[in-house]
Amino acid sequence: MSVAAAAGVAFVGCGRIARATVQGLVSAGHPAERLQGVSRTGAGARALSREFGTLFAASPSEAVRGVRLVVVATHPHETAAVLKDLAECVTQDHVLVSLVASWRTEAVSAALPGVPVVRAVPNVGVALRAGTTVISPGPGATDVGLAETETLFGRLGRVVVADENALEAVSAVSGAGPALIAYFTEALAAAGTEQGLDRSTAALLATQAVRSAGALLDHADSPRSVIESVMSPGGMTAEALRVLQERGVAEATRAATAAAVRLSYERMVTGG
Repeated sequence: MSVAAAAGVAFVGCGRIARATVQGLVSAGHPAERLQGVSRTGAGARALSREFGTLFAASPSEAVRGVRLVVVATHPHETAAVLKDLAECVTQDHVLVSLVASWRTEAVSAALPGVPVVRAVPNVGVALRAGTTVISPGPGATDVGLAETETLFGRLGRVVVADENALEAVSAVSGAGPALIAYFTEALAAAGTEQGLDRSTAALLATQAVRSAGALLDHADSPRSVIESVMSPGGMTAEALRVLQERGVAEATRAATAAAVRLSYERMVTGG
């Protein structure tokens, strides 16, 4: 396989997370002509091609031809059929990178005997090259394949290698995390509006507060140290946090995370 081919990436399934990944890669300078997409109806792959200049493939066999990494980003209920199609065209020279929620690597490997499998859980921040991706080696994965996967997603933010048994929790905290934080930001902006701010100002202030918190957290030892740096005894921040504690925000967050993990386990597909 040539150096040019080794740089190629095929996206099988072109929904939200595939789009975010492609957006990040193109903005990072990855040649769009070395990215190709295929989707069940063709609509998603065509949309990627129009927006980012990626190549459109009419079939999985066309998509994986001449590429090294095959990124499967389908919905869980579509994955069995997609893997059946891929079984006819992927080989041990490919690295199959599964972004599919609730599909264990042994299940993917059972459908694609002999093909190295790596599982990855990116979040939507990869679109802006500010994401986090957690990867885990599956059956047949080599150090080289894992390194290639790490390099790909390393262009889009931080990469952490973890045991696959942790990936359901990873999905709940990292994958769903941006939406949970955006939910709180929306609530904070709405609260500001109730206190007399106009909507645009409230939204701006809430969004900037999240950006400020992120910047502070990047340089802090822990979230607690950020809280303590902002909060004065008996002040407004302390009073606001007291109400959040009384209303059980921390417990609600734990319950929400546990519910997300539980759903993932309920839908889990294994190779057994």
